[in-house]
Amino acid sequence: MKELKDRAEVSYVTDISRFDYLKQQIQEVAEKFSFNHQQLAKIFDLPMNELDSLLNNKGSITTEQLDKIERKIAMLCAGFEGLDARERAALLLNDLIKDYMFSTASVAKMIHVEEKDLIDFRQAVPMDKNVELTICVNSIMLYFVLHD
Repeated sequence: MKELKDRAEVSYVTDISRFDYLKQQIQEVAEKFSFNHQQLAKIFDLPMNELDSLLNNKGSITTEQLDKIERKIAMLCAGFEGLDARERAALLLNDLIKDYMFSTASVAKMIHVEEKDLIDFRQAVPMDKNVELTICVNSIMLYFVLHD
């Protein structure tokens, strides 16, 4: 299996503040995907009044909130075209195994596949598309169930 980095950091130089840049990016995402304010608030996990304050240069949000919004904007705008579906599922699967210290055998049982198939999937061995689909979908569902 190819090596994947856990984290990437991006720096940019601009004449506007991080806050103004973020506001601009939110507006671009809203236009690109035709999101309304209610959808944006839900996506960015902000109450409507905080989103409105952010977009109208009033109020403040935490650095943690800024980071989360930036990550979501990056994924919405560019993150899905760089990885195929199998790679995305493999990343989530690897996070589950690492974060929860699960064995491959226990994950295989939870997602209802044979352990050998899961091992083959993690090693990018070609396999039956139905098995691959089961692993991808069930891994994603397990990830979200455990991260809810």
